[in-house]
Formats: sequence, structure tokens, C-alpha cells
Amino acid sequence: MYFRPFFCGPKGIVSSCGRFFVLAALCSSLFLGFQPAIAANVDGAIAAVEKIHAATVASAGAPRSRLAGLLERYLDLGDIARKVAGKAWETAGEAERREFRLVLRDVMAVELGRRIRPDDRLRISGAKAIGSTDVVVLSSQIRRDGSARRLDWKMRPCGGSFCLFDIAGNGASLTVARRDDYAPRLKALGGSLAALTASLRTELDRQN
Repeated sequence: MYFRPFFCGPKGIVSSCGRFFVLAALCSSLFLGFQPAIAANVDGAIAAVEKIHAATVASAGAPRSRLAGLLERYLDLGDIARKVAGKAWETAGEAERREFRLVLRDVMAVELGRRIRPDDRLRISGAKAIGSTDVVVLSSQIRRDGSARRLDWKMRPCGGSFCLFDIAGNGASLTVARRDDYAPRLKALGGSLAALTASLRTELDRQN
């Protein structure tokens, strides 16, 4: 492939040269303009993680419904449900989807309660952008004995805050684990999301 030489000067392509520098300046200004937005996203995601952690610790020993209610505004239940249910999500009606989101909210409350103990301390070690808006917050759960367990929180903007759409403990994704657990159950239930929802609700009720 041949590229025509590019010169800036009296004998060069003056108009093209001008456009080049205008474009370069524009790209630079856009990049610099993104920096405050990225920083704001990181700060917002960290603040939401701290609230989720505090709510989980404060709800230790309380009925599951208390934590589930507190968490609902900080969970991207639509995205989590779609990923976890797989093909069953596509064929389910809106009422079935709504009920599955509700039972999944309670499942998430149980899972977070298992991962976060009342005497754990949250230590945030950093955060980084994923794409243009999402953020992963890197943290550790510091146990009373000084041991640490890594937790990575994947967050995205939702309303005026940030919502959790996945959490990984020591590298293991919660949504992937739930998907892998539910897939064979859905197959045995003929792909019925409503049947899986009823089964999960029964299991949760037995835990109370």
C-alpha cells in the first residue's frame, strides 16, 4: 500500500496540514475532557461498593429480606438475570422475568452475606475503567485473623448511582457460577424460567 508523503510548508499540503493539527488538538481536548468523567465514574463506583459492603455487614443476622431490600438499588438485576438465565431468559414472558429478578435479588443477598462477614474490613486497593462507563473496583476482605480474600466488584452507572453487575471472589465470577449451576437445572425443567424461579424460592424459604 502506498502512502503519499505528507509535508507542512510552502510546498506542502497546507490545507491538509492545518486539518491534521486541528484534528490532533480536538483529539487531545476530547481525551483530556474524558479524564474528569472517568475519575467521577471511579469515585462513584467505589462509593457504591462501600455502601453495599456496609449494608451487608449491618444486616448480618437479620432476615434476608432486609438486605435484599437495601441491595436492590445497587444491583443491575436485569443484566445479571439475563446472563444467568441464558436462553431461558429470551423465551420467558415479562411476568416470569420480573419474578426471576426478584428471586435473584434474594439469591444475591444470600451470596453477599456468605462472602462478607460482620467482622470483615473492606480494603480497596484500586479501580479501573472497563470500556467507556463500567468500572471494576479491586478490594480485599480483611479477616479478623489478618488473612485476606480478594473481591473484584464490576459496577456500572444506573440512575444517580452505580450498580453491581458481577462480583468475583479470588477470580471466580458469581454470575458465571450461578449460570453454570442453573443451566442443568433449567434443562431438567424443560427450559422453564418460571419453574426454576419456584425451585429457587423454595430453597430460599427453607434457609429461613
